[in-house]
Amino acid sequence: MSLAAYERLAELAEAELTACEADRAEDLAGLYAEGEALRAGLTGPPPPEVEPALRRAAAAQERLALLLGARLAERDEDLQHLHRARAAARAYATTAGATVGT
Repeated sequence: MSLAAYERLAELAEAELTACEADRAEDLAGLYAEGEALRAGLTGPPPPEVEPALRRAAAAQERLALLLGARLAERDEDLQHLHRARAAARAYATTAGATVGT
């Protein structure tokens, strides 16, 4: 595999990060498919001259992991809020039903 292939993998990792930062999930399938095709062509250990490209890809993936972790935590907070609101609504409905029935 040429240096250009490793550079393209770094570009794809950076594009994945950019798409996630911009909430453009529709861009991801194409990026994943191209990256998978490139990785399928890699054989043996990478040559030393591709280290900068691999470092770029790793940095983008690290930032992506942090971003997705933060987004997951936000969604978890949203879900917890929804569960609390649902419990409160059930309690209110139960109380209101008991009051109407008396």
